[in-house]
Amino acid sequence: MKTRYILFDLDNTLYPRECGLFHLIEERIKEYLRSRLGLTQAEAADLRRRYLREYGFTLVGLMKHQAIDPEDYLAFVHEVDVEGVLAEDRGLAQLMSRIPLTKVIVTNGTERHAQRVIRSLGVEPFFSHIFDIAFMGYCPKPHLSTFHRVLDHLGVTGEECLMLDDYPPTLATARALGMTTIYVGEAGQAAADYQIGEIKGLEKVLRDLQLFDARDVVQ
Repeated sequence: MKTRYILFDLDNTLYPRECGLFHLIEERIKEYLRSRLGLTQAEAADLRRRYLREYGFTLVGLMKHQAIDPEDYLAFVHEVDVEGVLAEDRGLAQLMSRIPLTKVIVTNGTERHAQRVIRSLGVEPFFSHIFDIAFMGYCPKPHLSTFHRVLDHLGVTGEECLMLDDYPPTLATARALGMTTIYVGEAGQAAADYQIGEIKGLEKVLRDLQLFDARDVVQ
């Protein structure tokens, strides 16, 4: 079946983990737990670890046990200096321009945060859709229902999609749906069809899959 779409995770996938942007979000999550729930630093860290272990996503635990407003939480934790951390990436833009597939973002963050990231990187025009946590009904990746919602909206099957992510469980779900999966991270950390150390490595994978316009070369 012909590949039509390429689905990108956002944080730590479109930009390198080493830039520290997602670390700023993690610090805001801890600050939210301290300020909104009145927890100490140690208590906040423990609660986040527990919710990540039990639910895979801090917000899910907070909605279940503390009945917090998800929009308040999401606005708070994403209030970070995206523009001060990320800069225009011409190499990434050139890469995107040579991918003959419809490009979409699937993120557990907010649409506004995704827009700030891709605008800062200079790749906003290349993406046709942003599927954020609100679109998912606050049911985050890697839940199967989330992927079904995205695929139904696009009107495609998993076999018609590629998926890039830095979180192995997300790729496991995508692979179960027939997607070709690409893990962004260290080798040996995920059961995916392909592994790349960072986003620029996508070119080689797409060339191997004959899904890259070779008339231009990323510098």
